[in-house]
Amino acid sequence: MVRPSSSPDPQLVLVPQRPASRWKWVLLVLVLLLVTAAGCFVAGYYQGIREKLHVLDEREALQQQTSNLEQEASQLREQVAIHKHGSELERQASERVRKENIQLQNRVSELEEAVAFYKSIMAPRNNDKGLRIERLELASTVNKRRFRYKVVMTQVANNSSYISGQVTMNLLGVQGGGKQSIPFAELSAQREEGGVPFRFRYFQNVTGEIVIPVDFVPEQIEVIAQSKGRKATKLEKRFDWKLSEVTSDVGKG
Repeated sequence: MVRPSSSPDPQLVLVPQRPASRWKWVLLVLVLLLVTAAGCFVAGYYQGIREKLHVLDEREALQQQTSNLEQEASQLREQVAIHKHGSELERQASERVRKENIQLQNRVSELEEAVAFYKSIMAPRNNDKGLRIERLELASTVNKRRFRYKVVMTQVANNSSYISGQVTMNLLGVQGGGKQSIPFAELSAQREEGGVPFRFRYFQNVTGEIVIPVDFVPEQIEVIAQSKGRKATKLEKRFDWKLSEVTSDVGKG
């Protein structure tokens, strides 16, 4: 009986362990990590620089845009100022023209009034000839109780000779609850007891000032004109108490 031959035993190989090789791998890994970290740092650094440069570029562009806008705003303000100045000049010119037109219209009215006044003296429309009490004007003063008056008297048509006489005036109104009549001689500093004398050929103004009592309420002024001579005439006319501005030089003389 043949015994099978037994298989030879495997051969074991023993490799000696080297600690230095393992440290090399560790160092290699560390170096790789350091290189990677350094690369990331450098990449991040340059990325930061690029972003900073981009921000600086944007800032410069914004500054330039701001400068342009400020310059444009300054130009617009100058234009607005010029337009405003021009509008003000135009307004002043318009106002000046308006005032001049008003003055011209007033002057035309005064001249028309003067022509009508002189025509009424030289060529009356009716047969009303001789002495006339034309009108009365009243004007206030700084003193609320003091007033200026002017009575315009004319000689119509018959102007070949002078006419003379006296004018008396009375202030009519209410005092103490009753009607009162006060002569101007008691209200004026002139104290013309017999009246104000007149003598003229065409017209004459009788002027003066009166001071009315505090408790007196004026209503009317009574004017009485008495001429002298062969054709002596007495005229009486009442005017309502009404203050008016003298806008014409008619009757000045």
